[in-house]
Amino acid sequence: MLEVKNLVKNFGIKKVVDNVSFSAKDGRILGILGKNGAGKSTTFRMILNLLSPDEGEILYNGRKIDFEISDQIGYLPEEGSLIDSYTVYEQCLYYGRMKNMKDEDIKNNMFELLERFQIIEYANMKIKELSKGNKQKIQFIIALLHNPELIILDEPFSGLDPVSVEYFKRLIIELKNQGRTIIFSSHIMSHVEMLCEDIVIIDNGKIVLSGSLEEIKKQYASKTLDITGDISEEILRQISIFGKVERKENRRFLVRLANKERISDVFRLLYTSKIEKFSVLNITLNNIFLDKVGVSYEE
Repeated sequence: MLEVKNLVKNFGIKKVVDNVSFSAKDGRILGILGKNGAGKSTTFRMILNLLSPDEGEILYNGRKIDFEISDQIGYLPEEGSLIDSYTVYEQCLYYGRMKNMKDEDIKNNMFELLERFQIIEYANMKIKELSKGNKQKIQFIIALLHNPELIILDEPFSGLDPVSVEYFKRLIIELKNQGRTIIFSSHIMSHVEMLCEDIVIIDNGKIVLSGSLEEIKKQYASKTLDITGDISEEILRQISIFGKVERKENRRFLVRLANKERISDVFRLLYTSKIEKFSVLNITLNNIFLDKVGVSYEE
């Protein structure tokens, strides 16, 4: 299990990561979400031991992450990190040796993974000759080359066609079922909702929401009303006492209640209004992100 405790990182006078704490459990997938500049990448780099925190600590299975522990981590970065002039085999040798692997093990593991990804013919091709999608497959292979126990996947589906995305999803679930610890980040909320059991939302370096995705969605769904009808400004003002009223098109309103016990109060206030629809909303993760951060996550 990975434990991040009270993590702080400053760049000059700017606090990029501000007292961040969370855990990623074995055999579960943790989704870490945040808009650009929220502090996600800096947090990943500290977990990878590429940056040192100014405060706090990071433990993996109870041990502080050092170079020995970081060799157990596989990382697929959002930005490409491949060397265009290398062949796929040379690239795997380069990274495998960085993880203290023997050349024979690197070669064997590489061919096993290339065969699994159905791109074994690319072994001696230069990186610059590959499509964006195939480069992403090579990055995934490199992340798994040394058989890591902790895997960080930052935008793993970038550049992939729909068939490859589905294959990657199945592989990620397989790794989870093997008991690996997986941290996952994506701007496609449907991917996060399908794969992740737990989530952490970071905004301006701080955690604004964390916990079981299932429980969070239940909590939010029971507090969000979807109402369509003719509602006077006076009634809307009274409803706003119980929660935030968001105006939509065609006389539709979303009411995000501070307390789900207020649903009956809102219903009574609408008694004299002409209401066409009144329902508890089937909330999405993007709705939750919007509520906590103020902007949509999907880009």
